[in-house]
Amino acid sequence: MKCPLKTKIIIAITFALCGCGGSGERGEVPKGQRQEFIGLQKSQYDNVFLAPLKERSVNQVAQLFTRLSPKTTGVNFQNTIDIKEPLKRLYHSGFVCGGVALGDFNGDTRLDIFLVSGPGENKLYLQREDFRFEDMSSSAGIEDGDAWGAGVAAVDIENDGDLDLYICNYDSANSLYINDGKGHFNESASLTGIDVVDASLVPTFCDFDKDGDLDLYVLTNRYYREGGRPAKPPFQKAVNGGVTVSSDFQKFYGIKQKGPKSYDMDEIGRPDLLFRNDGGSFVDISKSAGIQKEAHGLSATWWDYDGDGLMDIYVTNDFADPDNLFRNNGDGTFTDIITEVLNYTPWFSMGADAGDINNDGLLDFIALDMAATTHYKSKMSMGEMGAMRWVIEAARPRQVMRNCLYLNQGNGLFSENASLSGVANSDWSWAAKLADYDNDGRVDLFVSNGMARDFNNSDITFTPQDQIGKSEWDHYENAPTKPEQNLAFRNLGGLQFSNVSKDWGLDHVGMSYASAHGDFDKDGDLDLLVVNLDEPVSIYRNDSNSGHSALVTLRGSQSNRSGIGAFVEIVAGDLKHVRQLVPLSGYLSSNENLLHFGFGEADGIQSLKVRWPNGGVQEFSNLPVDKHIVITETDASLPPYSRAEHDPMFVKHSELRGIIHKEKVYEDFIHQPLLPHKMSQFGPGIAFADVDGNGTEDFFIGCARGQSGAIFLSDGKGGFKVEGNGQPFAEHIDSEDMGVLFFDADSDGDSDLYVSSGSYEYKKGDPLVRDRLYVNDGLGQFVSAPEGSLPKFTDNGSVVCGADFDRDGDLDLFVGGRVLSGEYPLSATSRILINESVPGKSIRFVAASNDQVSAVENAGMVTSALWTEVNDDGWIDLMITTEWGPVKVFLNDSGKLVEATKESGLANILGWWNSITGGDIDNDGDIDYAIGNSGQNTKYHASVKKPIRIYYGDYEGDGSKSIVEAKYENGVLLPIRGKSCSTSAIPSLGDKFKTFHQFASSSLSDIYTPSRLKESSVFEANELSSGILINNGKGSFTFKALPSTAQNAPVFGLDFCDVNGDGNLDLYVVQNFSVTQFETPPYRGGLSQLMLGDGKGSFKALTATESGLIVPTDGRGLARTDLNGDGFPDFVVAVNNGELQAFTNAADGPRPKKVILKGMKGNPMAAGSKILFKSKDVKGRMRVEEIYQGGGYLSQSSNAIYIDSFFDSLIIFWPDGKKTEHSLPAEQYEFTFTQPD
Repeated sequence: MKCPLKTKIIIAITFALCGCGGSGERGEVPKGQRQEFIGLQKSQYDNVFLAPLKERSVNQVAQLFTRLSPKTTGVNFQNTIDIKEPLKRLYHSGFVCGGVALGDFNGDTRLDIFLVSGPGENKLYLQREDFRFEDMSSSAGIEDGDAWGAGVAAVDIENDGDLDLYICNYDSANSLYINDGKGHFNESASLTGIDVVDASLVPTFCDFDKDGDLDLYVLTNRYYREGGRPAKPPFQKAVNGGVTVSSDFQKFYGIKQKGPKSYDMDEIGRPDLLFRNDGGSFVDISKSAGIQKEAHGLSATWWDYDGDGLMDIYVTNDFADPDNLFRNNGDGTFTDIITEVLNYTPWFSMGADAGDINNDGLLDFIALDMAATTHYKSKMSMGEMGAMRWVIEAARPRQVMRNCLYLNQGNGLFSENASLSGVANSDWSWAAKLADYDNDGRVDLFVSNGMARDFNNSDITFTPQDQIGKSEWDHYENAPTKPEQNLAFRNLGGLQFSNVSKDWGLDHVGMSYASAHGDFDKDGDLDLLVVNLDEPVSIYRNDSNSGHSALVTLRGSQSNRSGIGAFVEIVAGDLKHVRQLVPLSGYLSSNENLLHFGFGEADGIQSLKVRWPNGGVQEFSNLPVDKHIVITETDASLPPYSRAEHDPMFVKHSELRGIIHKEKVYEDFIHQPLLPHKMSQFGPGIAFADVDGNGTEDFFIGCARGQSGAIFLSDGKGGFKVEGNGQPFAEHIDSEDMGVLFFDADSDGDSDLYVSSGSYEYKKGDPLVRDRLYVNDGLGQFVSAPEGSLPKFTDNGSVVCGADFDRDGDLDLFVGGRVLSGEYPLSATSRILINESVPGKSIRFVAASNDQVSAVENAGMVTSALWTEVNDDGWIDLMITTEWGPVKVFLNDSGKLVEATKESGLANILGWWNSITGGDIDNDGDIDYAIGNSGQNTKYHASVKKPIRIYYGDYEGDGSKSIVEAKYENGVLLPIRGKSCSTSAIPSLGDKFKTFHQFASSSLSDIYTPSRLKESSVFEANELSSGILINNGKGSFTFKALPSTAQNAPVFGLDFCDVNGDGNLDLYVVQNFSVTQFETPPYRGGLSQLMLGDGKGSFKALTATESGLIVPTDGRGLARTDLNGDGFPDFVVAVNNGELQAFTNAADGPRPKKVILKGMKGNPMAAGSKILFKSKDVKGRMRVEEIYQGGGYLSQSSNAIYIDSFFDSLIIFWPDGKKTEHSLPAEQYEFTFTQPD
C-alpha cells in the first residue's frame, strides 16, 4: 500500500526544505534541512542537488586497494570457529559466517558498518572520520539475544529517513531493529509480523507490488539436525501406499529421486518466504505468491530481468537443488520460469549479482559455483562422479560445475558467457560483487573465497551410514581449514575479464565470505569490506587516481524513500551506464544505499534517467561528473515507464512448426568411456531446391535413426506439404542422415537427392551406414536409385557437396568421412565420387583414383566442406574442415586435387572446425571464408603455446586402446579427465594411484608413462575461436576471430547474406552442442548470432532481440531461402533432437535484387559459377559471389543470390570457364540468367 501519512509529511517537509518544486534557479539549499543535505547545492533542476566529491590523489599507487589494519580503522571484529559451540554443525553450511551491512546509521552522512557474528555478538561501528570507526554496539541496542545470526539488510523499513536493520537467524526469531535516527535501535520484529523462526539465511527488500512500501523476501537454507541422521530410518507409509518421512523429521529429510527408478532419503532445503508490506505490517503471502520451493538457498537477488518494470528475483540454491528465477506477474504472484530463460545454471550455486558488463543498458547476471582454478584443486574435488550422473543430466535446467555469466539479450533472453569471459572458475566462492572499482566505465567483478574445512576433499569420504549419530561437520572437525585467494577481475571490454587480484591488492588468502562495497570517504571510488573467518574483517581503501565518477542518491516520495528498486541510466561520453538500486547482493551482503558510476575519461553527463520503483520516469541532462548527485522524486505525476519495443529483423515463421528431429538416444560412452562428447548426435542437415519444377523452393531435412525422411513441397507463399506416402525414405528408417544434397545425378535437368549416412552408434562395416541416392521424376516424386549407383562403402559419413571438378558437364561429389566407430579420434575415409552416369541409361558414381585425389582420402575427421575457387585460376577447388586438425585446402590442377594447406597458411591453425561457407566480406573481389569452431566458452582453452591434445593408445598393455585428453598448466602437460573416470576406463591406474591426491599431483607422463604416450596417435588443437579466413587474392589466408558474442558456443550452420540491404555481406551462425560427457558442461551458451558486416572484413553482433533469430537449442544445419516469396532472404534451421526453426525477413530495408543462374543439364543450378557484381554509381564498388551446391554444415541453400539494389551489372564466370556480362536494371528485382551452350 502507499506510504503512511506520517511518512508522507516527513518527506514533504524534507523536500520543501530542499527547495524542490521551486523555480529551478541555482543557489544554496535553504538552512534547516536534514543533515544529509548539508553541503549540497541545487542544480539547474529543482529535483537534483549536487555536492563535490573529495579530491583523490593523483600520485601513482602500487595497487588499487590498500588493506587497512584494525589498528588504523578501529574495527577488530572477527568471526571465529568455535568447536565448543553447541551449533558448531552450522560451520558446514552457508551459516558459517555472519553478514555485513553498510549505511549511515546515525544520520551524520558518514558510512557506518554493521556486522553479524554467527553465534557471537553483532557489532555496530560508527565512522567518526575517514576510515576511523568507533564500536558503539553496547549503547546501540543491537547486542541482545544469543541467536546464530546470518544475513542482514540495512533498510528504511518505516520510510522515516533512517536505516533500520533486519537480521536473519538460524532456528530463532529473526530480528528487526528500528532506528531512532541517531543510531539507537529497538527490536520490533514481532510488532510487524516478521519474527520468522526458520533456517533463515538472508533478507532482501523490494517494492515488488509498486505500492510505495518495501516488501520482504526471506531466503532459507536448511535445518541441520543435532546428532546427524537417526539410527532408525524415519519412514512411514504414505496415504498412496508409498513411503514418506515421518512428520517429526520432515523439516530435515525428504525422499529424493537418485535415478530413473531409484529413490532415497536425503537432507532437504527449506521453502523461502515472501512478506507483503501492508502499511507497516507484513503479511506472509509465500504460498499464494508461488515462491515456495524446498531448496538450500544461498542468495536471492531482486532485479528486473526482462525490463518490464516489475522486480523479479533470482534465487541460487546449493547442491542439486535447481536455481529459481521468479518472474513477477504483476498481480502479486510469481512464476518460476528459469527453464524457459536459461539453458543451464551452476550446480552448487553460491553468491550472485546483477550488473551491465557490456554497457548496452541491459542488466547481466552472474551466479557463482565452486569451480577450482588449478588442476590440482579440480582433481581433488571431483570425487566419484559416476553416482551423480543421472542427477546431473536429469536436472532442469541442466546444472554445470562452474560459474555462469548470463548476458542479457533483451526481452528476457540470455546467452551464457562465463568461460568465454574468463570468470568460469573462481574456487570455493561466496560473494559476487559487480561494480566499477577502477572508474574506467566498465563493471568489474570481485569474488570472496575460502571455507572452514575442505569439504570437497575427495580422499575424505563417508557413507550415509556414517552419518548416523554424526553431523557432516563432525567428519571434518579435525581437518585443516581451507583458505583460498580472493579474486578481482577487471573488465577489459568485449566480454573479456582479466585477473587483477594481485595488481589491485585484493589477493588476500583466507576464508572470506560476505563482502560489501561503499564509498567510505566520499571520493568517488568504491571501497570494500570483506568478512573473514578466524581473522578480522578486511577493510580496503580504494586509492584510484584516474577516471571520472559520480555517486547518485535517490529520495523517493511516491516510491519508497530510499528508491530501492529504482533503475538509473546515465549516458556519458556516448557510453551507456545502468544500475538498479538493490543494496543486498552477492552473499549475506548489503552495500551502501546509493549508486556509483565510473565514467573513465568522459567529463560530463549527457543524460540521466531515473525509473522510480513505482514506474514513473524522470530525465535530466548536462550534469557534471565527480559529484554526489541527490535526486528527489517529484510529487507530480510522472510519465510512466514502458519497455522500449523494437521490431526485429526476422520473425518466426509459423508454417513450419511441428517438424521435429527426434534422436534415438544412444550411449556412446559404452564403447569409449573417455570420449569428450557424443559422436552420435551431429545431424541433421537441410537442403533446399525446386524439386517439382514449379519455381518454388522445396526442402528435405535429415532424420535420426528411427525416423523416416520426407520431401516438403512449397506453395510459394510460406506453406509446405509433405509429398508422397513416406516412400522411398521409409525403407531407410534405420539409417541416420547426415549431409543432404539436391543435385542432378542423372543429367535429366531435375534435382535428385543424396543423403550421407553414418553415426557412432553403428558398428564398423554396418550396411546401414551406406549413403543413399534418391532419383527425382521431375515432379517431386522420388525413388531409390538402382543398386550399383553408388559404391558400397560403409564409412560413417558427414558432409556431401557437389561440383563439376573435372569439367565434364556433370556434378561430382565430395563425401566426408567422420569417425571410426569405437575408435575416436581416428577418422573414416573421405572420398571424391566421380559422376560416370550416362544420361537416360544409367546412374553410376565411382571413387576417384588416388592419382586424382591423393590426400583427400585421409583428410581427418571431416565435418564440412566447400567447393570454391581459392586461387582465382578458374578451376573449382576444395576446402575441408576437420576436428583436431586444420582447415584443409585442395587446389584443382586441371581435374587433379593437390593439397595446398601449408601454402595457404592454414596448416598450423588447428581446431575443432565444424563448418565453412564463403563470401566476399571485404568487397575486394575474392572469396573469404567463415569457419565454425567450438568457441571459447567451454572448459577447453587452447593456444599455440598451450595447445590441447588427445592421445589414443594402449595404456593397459593388453591391446585395448583408450583416449587421454591433455592440457598445459605452468608448462606441464596434465590430464584433463579426473581419477574416477580415468581409473574406471583404465583399471590399472587404480592400482597405481590409490588416492585422489596422488593422481592430482601427477603429470601426464607420470600417469601414462612416456613410452606409452610416444606410441599413441596424437592430435592437437591450438585455436578454438570461430572466425574468418581473409583471402589475400592469391589463395593465402589470415585468420581473424569473430566477435566475442559468437564465441559462446560451437558454431555449426553458417551463411553469408546481406540481410539489411546496405551492400555488405552479413553473417548468421547457429550454435550449441549439448551432448558432452556428463562431467563437462554442455556447450550451450548461444542463441544463434546475426552479425552485420561493414564491408571491410569486420562484423557487429546484434542481440537476439534485435535480430529476432532465437535458437537456444542445438542448431545444426542452416539454409537460406525465400520462404514466403516476398523477394527477401529467410532462414531455416535444422535442430538436433528438437523442432525445426524458420524465420522470415521483416527488415524495413530496401528490397534486394535476386539473381538466379540456370545451368546445363547435369548442373542445372550452375554450381561452381562465380559472379562479379559492379556498380557504376559507386566507384570501385564490387562484390564476388559463388554458387555452392552444399556448404555451411551438412546443408544446402537455394542457389539464389541476393544483392543490394545499387549493383547495376554483373559478369558471370560459368562452371565450364565461359564468361557472360549482363546489366541489372534498377526497376527490376528478379533476374534469371541461363548458361550459354
